[in-house]
Amino acid sequence: MSEAVPIKNAECNLEELLKRLPFGESITLTGPEGCPVALLVSLKPRKAERKPVSDWDARMDDLAQEISRAWKGEKSAVEVLSEMRR
Repeated sequence: MSEAVPIKNAECNLEELLKRLPFGESITLTGPEGCPVALLVSLKPRKAERKPVSDWDARMDDLAQEISRAWKGEKSAVEVLSEMRR
């Protein structure tokens, strides 16, 4: 998001502009003649998306079922892994 905003508009809506500005993106502030006079760059950190453990467990169960359905060998995947570890 790189947009130009007149300083007068930014004065009235600065908080709103900063709220919607993603991390690392910038807004150019322009003067009365439309010339750039300042640059606003967002430094707010991105929120880390943490999945609950139960969601992770559910995704792993889904993956295990998908692998089981696609498995073509005579032995199960667990048997093959057990043999590889010996």
